Amino acid sequence: MPDKLIGNDEIVFLKTKEDSRGAHYNLYYKGHDIEKGGARFGSEKELKAFADDYILSNQWYNKLKYEDSKPLPESVVNEGGNAVEESRPMKQSEVIKTFEWAEKNILPVIGLAGKGVDYSPIGSYAKKSEDVTSGDIDIAVSVDKIAGVNGLTFEEVLPWLDEKLKALGYSTKMVRGFEQISFGAPINGDFKNGVGQIDLMLSTDLNWSKFMYHSPNFITGESKYKGMYRNVLLMSIVSEMFKESSKLTPEGDTEQYKQYVVRLEKGIYQVEKSFMGKKGSLIKTAKLLKDQDKFITNTPEEVVELAFGEGVKPLEVMTFEDAWVRLRSPKFPHKKKLDQILNRFKAYILASKMPLPSEAVEAYPNLF
Repeated sequence: MPDKLIGNDEIVFLKTKEDSRGAHYNLYYKGHDIEKGGARFGSEKELKAFADDYILSNQWYNKLKYEDSKPLPESVVNEGGNAVEESRPMKQSEVIKTFEWAEKNILPVIGLAGKGVDYSPIGSYAKKSEDVTSGDIDIAVSVDKIAGVNGLTFEEVLPWLDEKLKALGYSTKMVRGFEQISFGAPINGDFKNGVGQIDLMLSTDLNWSKFMYHSPNFITGESKYKGMYRNVLLMSIVSEMFKESSKLTPEGDTEQYKQYVVRLEKGIYQVEKSFMGKKGSLIKTAKLLKDQDKFITNTPEEVVELAFGEGVKPLEVMTFEDAWVRLRSPKFPHKKKLDQILNRFKAYILASKMPLPSEAVEAYPNLF
């Protein structure tokens, strides 16, 4: 996704973090941050659609119109990079010991006590060889448990965690769009060993988080692809398997339509989008209509059956290779949408600047 995008009113969208889940951007006008916490986008198309519709508020214009412009920060954090500036990559033995330190010294302080019940390490934790380093440790934490124990609303949990960790003396980076807090932890429990980044990722359902943030075990050779590839294929299927016009123009063209989307932090949602532009004419890229989202499911078993067919289990599609086999099966329920699914998959992978999987290139050389 682009490092920088200039939208309406010379508003600059500056990328601050990017990984397999998309990218986070801060928004600036004349160098001033105008959107607290920034915003997260799952694809370049989603970013551009948002930028096309985002304008400077009167409040910000009046506040900044006489202010001098400031230089933009140029910090971009890619997958495997660090939101906590002083942190360093960790060896796998360090990853495990630093996680164990967090289990004893951080998680109980914020109200969590049961591994696998109200928190769980996710992603590539303990799945890499010792000589391969990790830029951070991802831990899914139950937002329900933190909110309940500490008397908070869901919306208050993220800023509360930020303040709590700062009060304990740790450097932090709150990323509202990703619903996570990154903080600098002592490697192996001792700052003499350096600082390692831990990402606490708010989860409404740990089973969903463990499924969607699954990373193949590269020690055992479970897959030759990162977990992102499986997720992109799944998201492509879900986005194309259900689309339904909800409003037509007098000429019979689609003005609004409903569609399923995967939201990595929350599950499958039905959203509604509109092709109607500000000037009353249809535009090329549909805009997401606010307050129209409808939750469908975040149960891995239901998601997998919706995408790959009745009887398919989550454990059968944990890697890209396994998901690809199911996509090409005669029993795949969305064969009529296969071209759209593959085109979307290709666009997502290329936009992420990742190589196309060899299985796709060999099976569909005219497309890939």
